[in-house]
Amino acid sequence: MKRFLLIAAAVLLALLTAACGKGNTPPATETATQPPTDAPYIDTQISEPEWTLAEGTLQLLDGNNTVLASGKDEILYFAIVTNKDGTQELRFKLSDAIAEKLKAQSADATCTVTHDGEQIGAATLNTACTEAIVTAENTVGDITKAASKIRGLAQ
Repeated sequence: MKRFLLIAAAVLLALLTAACGKGNTPPATETATQPPTDAPYIDTQISEPEWTLAEGTLQLLDGNNTVLASGKDEILYFAIVTNKDGTQELRFKLSDAIAEKLKAQSADATCTVTHDGEQIGAATLNTACTEAIVTAENTVGDITKAASKIRGLAQ
């Protein structure tokens, strides 16, 4: 009888171990369908920009070099976007407080954006004064180079 109980306990233990082990299969690993990009920025369509934090200090200056916005609390993010015609531009998202201040003043049509004191380019404000927009003649080269510097990826 004792032997029967030992065998029954061993069989029961084996069944329980096997039953518990079925739910512990490792999850399937996903494989990448495309290699990672070498691009130092995320290029997005104008309708859905991929906002990114800047490294360093961004400033928005008016035509008299008066600082309109400066730093991460006033220029929140930037994005590189592609227009429908294929041209690219940098967009700088301004805080709500700065946007209200610029709307209250008749904001200059053209401003300048700088990064760590170096001029990035002439910028225009959108109608809501929530974004400063920089374009360049050689958009692929100039915009990419500027975006890389702003992200801290190039010197």
